Amino acid sequence: MKMIENWIKSKCVYNSIALSAILIGLYGLTYRQIASTWQKPFTWLDRPALARTHFITGPIVLIFGIFQFKQNLRLKYPSVHIWMGRIYALSNIISIVSIFTIVFDCAYGLVPTISLLILNILWLISLVIAIYFIAIKKNIQSHKYWMLRNYALTCSAITLRIILGIFTPILGMEIAYKIATSNCYFWNIILAELVIKKLKQIQQVNQNTPPSVTQVANSDIIKVEDNFPQEVINQQEQI
Repeated sequence: MKMIENWIKSKCVYNSIALSAILIGLYGLTYRQIASTWQKPFTWLDRPALARTHFITGPIVLIFGIFQFKQNLRLKYPSVHIWMGRIYALSNIISIVSIFTIVFDCAYGLVPTISLLILNILWLISLVIAIYFIAIKKNIQSHKYWMLRNYALTCSAITLRIILGIFTPILGMEIAYKIATSNCYFWNIILAELVIKKLKQIQQVNQNTPPSVTQVANSDIIKVEDNFPQEVINQQEQI
């Protein structure tokens, strides 16, 4: 778990995820919008409006999400964090709805379709639970954990492209795409759970950390002085 702790604290890891999220997000907002046709593995020509909706809202979720985990932003500008969270949640819901309507146009058989449906359902469940904890329960910590799970699923867009880049030259697009859609969220979920487990351990340690020696010593001195008669204390001060 030491590796996970180092991974959590690493700015390099965060910056790598942020850069990947921004680049893939911009790809969805630009090329995917101006492309007149879409080739395999997706053929969405029958529902271009829904496809373009996903290619707008999906990148917004991917890009906005990375900033929601910036502690400085949450502490210094809480209103910005709240409004970005609302845009994130709304875009997430719209993207989920659009995927449910177009995922059946996915090529290469049932494996990618079923895999993406599972991903979409998990994406929706994690978002609903995260909203429940912050809006109803006012439990910031649980909200944070579920948003971490939700964003890990969002980052399946990154993992999918990494897997495609590895396996497509070796196995071809069809097999590589089946592998990518089946695994893009699986490893993200495992990693998210490891991170959450470590965060809970760190939180537990902080809660159970005893007061510092100085604080204990000072409190003992105060207690001793309180038990001394005032005359003895005055005599000591005169000395």
